[in-house]
Amino acid sequence: MLRQLNGILSGIIGMHWAKFLAFNALGAVLWVCTWAGLGYLAGQHIVAIYATIERYKWYAFAAAALIAAALITRRIRARRRDAPSKTT
Repeated sequence: MLRQLNGILSGIIGMHWAKFLAFNALGAVLWVCTWAGLGYLAGQHIVAIYATIERYKWYAFAAAALIAAALITRRIRARRRDAPSKTT
């Protein structure tokens, strides 16, 4: 997601265009190399990899939801603890 927003964010912070161009090109090369490399390494095993992902995706989603809920709960409790108490 940040890959699509990097132009907006760099404009907001006032990054020089040449620096943005260099970092954007580097990011594009790394992005393409990563996905092409993973595709190459997967090779003929891609069907087995997809089957494994399908089998375990709901466990991964559940784990991510639990972690997100725990982090949100922790943040809410910390804010309530640090907020000044309102007495009238």
